[in-house]
Amino acid sequence: MSRNDWERGEIKMSVKEFGAVRRDLITFHNQRSADLFVRAQQVYQTLKISGKGKRGFNYHDAFEAVLNSNHSTRYSVSEVDGYHEIFDSIFPNEKIEKLVAGQIIPSWERSAKPKAPKRNQFAPLKMNSDRIPVGHEAGIGFDKAKRVIIWSVSENNHAVERAHEHSTGREFFKRLSRVVWTRGTGGEIVGNDEYNQDNRESGGGANYTTHRFGVAEKQFKQSFAAARSWR
Repeated sequence: MSRNDWERGEIKMSVKEFGAVRRDLITFHNQRSADLFVRAQQVYQTLKISGKGKRGFNYHDAFEAVLNSNHSTRYSVSEVDGYHEIFDSIFPNEKIEKLVAGQIIPSWERSAKPKAPKRNQFAPLKMNSDRIPVGHEAGIGFDKAKRVIIWSVSENNHAVERAHEHSTGREFFKRLSRVVWTRGTGGEIVGNDEYNQDNRESGGGANYTTHRFGVAEKQFKQSFAAARSWR
């Protein structure tokens, strides 16, 4: 079922925790990129062998078959972690020229035949980078001056779900669970979706909190406890 949604939050940290979390997440991203490059090379070689000497061979379908052979049938092949990065590296968009109404018009098309993946397509991030991509629709940002880490998911169909299932997204929330929260640190992640926005009642359709950390979580628990005591 279709579900357009989005999510965003800013989480403040101590000097020590901010540096440690950024270092750990960038290290995770770089190791993942290195692993994906190795995997992309393996897939490329498999495709070359599979299509050798076969006229009109459909390499895109073969790519799906290769990845499909190593993942759970519970998910579609496009949900395999790293699917898009590997596909884009092997079948890059290529600039071509088309003759339209007597004029040569440049355009871009996805390569039909596999190209050898390049290392720079999986280049590591510098340790002082201010953003880590989480797929094509989400990212983790770092504001060093404010010691704030930003989680952002653009609005799209099931975008939040994909971001949370992405290995970097999972590592992000896993790493936050180990943060030592101190006074004045923490924050909230808020979001919304098309079904909630359709609520036309008074006060309905507003953004809602999806995650709380540090002082925000503490305050929520205190307010919740106080509300229960008045019953």
